Amino acid sequence: MHVTRTYAPLPFRDLDPSRFEALCMSLLYNHRRWEKLERFGSLGQDDAIDISAVELLENGKRNIWHFQCKRYEKLTGTQIKAIIKDYCQKNAFRPDYYFILTGCNVNKKVRDALEEEGSKNGFLTVGIWSASELETILYTERHDLLFAFFGINMSENRNRIIGSIRRNVALKKRMHKDFAKPYEKGEDRLKRLEEPWRCFVSSEVLIRSIYDKVYPENTLLEEIGTGYYKAEIFNWYHNGLMVYAHPFVVKAKVRTLKDDADDESENPEDYDYAVERLEVIGCIPFENIIEYDMDGDEIHNYPHLYCDFTGGSDPYEKIAYYQNGFPVDEKDIVEILM
Repeated sequence: MHVTRTYAPLPFRDLDPSRFEALCMSLLYNHRRWEKLERFGSLGQDDAIDISAVELLENGKRNIWHFQCKRYEKLTGTQIKAIIKDYCQKNAFRPDYYFILTGCNVNKKVRDALEEEGSKNGFLTVGIWSASELETILYTERHDLLFAFFGINMSENRNRIIGSIRRNVALKKRMHKDFAKPYEKGEDRLKRLEEPWRCFVSSEVLIRSIYDKVYPENTLLEEIGTGYYKAEIFNWYHNGLMVYAHPFVVKAKVRTLKDDADDESENPEDYDYAVERLEVIGCIPFENIIEYDMDGDEIHNYPHLYCDFTGGSDPYEKIAYYQNGFPVDEKDIVEILM
């Protein structure tokens, strides 16, 4: 199983109302070419307008924007009606743009409710910036505000990513050089394309977890979950090394598109179905290969890969299936029968 790094939702609710308004004001600062941008919410007499802005257009005309900042845990259609009603009772004027900025996520029904209420009450353009929109802007454009309001330092994260890329590229170049088998005189080079495992100086590797404490106890080398196991090399792929993975071969129900069918067809009748034997291939990304030793040791004198077992019992980012040396598209595998 490949573990994907994700960020936890930003805790907008942890900001007090005034602080949330300040964040919204900061996000809006560069949003348009403002002639005037004012915040009223902090003064306590906002007339249902937390932030007001005047946008200066190239033709000299001006658009009026009004924003309401709602640090709600949940926003419903009923609340939308109440927000619009409150605004209309306090303001006879209708701006060119009216937006609600909220720290929660909203569904389509809520957005439709705002459109309906806005149209009913004479608003020209209405919209919502929900938590997902606010987070997108913060993570892609406003790293300074991420740090100022939430203490998240994206510069450090960027440096870590850059360092990881440089390390993985260097490891790739070193491994391709060390694992490459020299061509022999008169060797058929086409064979290496048909049988990629011929490219390697060793057909086997010992895959060892960086946390393993049991090696070299006498365990079955094919048994995963022991902290180390033997694997046969299959090929390189764009992101790392491919090896045969336990159980090595499976039976699967595979579909094949009929000759007269459309390439994009998803109609089951346009396919032939058969039970096939597929090779099981584990894909180890360079990111999960911490180091390697080409010489091995006195017990297993072939290359050892020291890996981070992010999958729990293995270092694979994904499992691929091959038949006669060619990949089988995952969508064409109807069922794994084992």
